[in-house]
Amino acid sequence: MDRLEISPSSELKPEKGTHRMDKFKDHLIAKTPLGPRDQDYFEKMKKAWSWATKMFSPQKVVEMLHTEYGHEKTHAYQILRDSYALWGDAYELDKRGAAKVLVESAYVALQIAVREKNGELILKAVKELRELQQIDKVESAIPPEAAMPAGTRVYVFNAPVNVGEQQAGKEVEDGSFSFE
Repeated sequence: MDRLEISPSSELKPEKGTHRMDKFKDHLIAKTPLGPRDQDYFEKMKKAWSWATKMFSPQKVVEMLHTEYGHEKTHAYQILRDSYALWGDAYELDKRGAAKVLVESAYVALQIAVREKNGELILKAVKELRELQQIDKVESAIPPEAAMPAGTRVYVFNAPVNVGEQQAGKEVEDGSFSFE
């Protein structure tokens, strides 16, 4: 079987040319070779992202790039930003992972509290879960006042209604109905 061609065809190229990070994405996806200078930059991005995933602060990563390669801070920050463009923001990824670990720990604490029938611990675990999962946080794109405006609703009965006598066509406003 022939090797699958992943690189974009000429008609799918962007109108204003290629982005400077496209060559690195092609290197990752389609295994296209990089020039020596680009390969060196790619290795620096890998190292910066590796340090970021080991939870060094962005300032510390910049300092380490400066110490190891002698880069100015602005260039070191650019390397770090480019690594985020390729592999994602390590700090945001770690924050989401840590939140999941905390939620699982709260569930374990809740299970232990239920098993031991300890009401106080159950309430603490439930409160912690509520805060971690932001259950009480209301995220509404449309405020309730706009979604459900107050107003008068008129209900009209078009069919004959059998209530004592035959009465047809009575109108009801806001749920009230009067017999005459």
